[in-house]
Amino acid sequence: MQRQNFLRLIISSTLLSISLMSFCFNSMAQTTSKIDSSRQVTQILHTYGLNPASPFISRIRETPASVVKMFTDAGMSPRNHELTAEERLTVEKAFAALPPLHQRILKEHLRSINFLDNMPNTALTSTVNGKDSYRLYDITVRAEILHQNVSDWLTEKERNCYKTQGSSLSISVEAGTLDAIVYVLMHEGTHVVDGALGLLPVNEPGRKLSESSTANPFISGVWSEPTLFAPPYRNTMLDSTRFRQGGKVLSINQAEAVYESLGKTPFASLYGTSSQHEDLAEYLTIYHFTQKLKLPFRVIIHNKEKEVFVYEPFKSKQGRSRIKCMKLFYAHSEHGFSADS
Repeated sequence: MQRQNFLRLIISSTLLSISLMSFCFNSMAQTTSKIDSSRQVTQILHTYGLNPASPFISRIRETPASVVKMFTDAGMSPRNHELTAEERLTVEKAFAALPPLHQRILKEHLRSINFLDNMPNTALTSTVNGKDSYRLYDITVRAEILHQNVSDWLTEKERNCYKTQGSSLSISVEAGTLDAIVYVLMHEGTHVVDGALGLLPVNEPGRKLSESSTANPFISGVWSEPTLFAPPYRNTMLDSTRFRQGGKVLSINQAEAVYESLGKTPFASLYGTSSQHEDLAEYLTIYHFTQKLKLPFRVIIHNKEKEVFVYEPFKSKQGRSRIKCMKLFYAHSEHGFSADS
């Protein structure tokens, strides 16, 4: 009996030693992996000249040549815009207004922010190093918006969707009087957060979403492909707007029908219907403005001076259906969208 107990003790000690060795080696492997990953990130930051501790205002730089070339190749003539002291202060305040998660991710992943005159669109977020798993980004903004408030700019953008000739109808957007750059930076910053955390699949038109992607609660049942609506939302009215592939500028007489269709979907804005990534950026930005900053977001159709129709995205059950997904952006930690979001 003593001999059997002695053998059991030896075997138990041996198994314990093996378990401890296995744990140590696994821990060492995980630590080594983290060290390797940390070294890769450090190398990427060094290669592209990003110091995460640097203030955002110090990242205002000339627009990358690749971005300028993209516009000039299309026959446009953008010019780098040198910010005045007042414009720099406007940009600095806009960064300070971002939610904590956006600020942290942008500190770690935003290489530069640039401003152009004669830029055709409002803003563009570009990936600096697309082949690396740890990606950096540049944001390029049309300088003119630094002198607009958010309601004026959104009104201008929405009006570009419609032809008004021969009609007494007009459109305006009521979203408060904050600087337009606050909205734009929140929207573009969401693209950086999305890309850095891998929240949504890579946007490739015609590419089917994987099974794991369609389980994502933000896009599940809403998008079949990165730019293709899920079947319930493939209605011709929304697909015909200028923000959809193959769409066009519509008569303003169709505007009420457009917003009635939009109100039956989970999308927060017309621009949000252009792709799943724009959907997320618009949804979160409008959520932040209305639910966190307590500002309005009303698209109003007037007939002369009279309001004849108002669209407010979070007034409908469909519009509110994904609000629960937004808690990720205000949590202390982030792990992507979860099934119980």
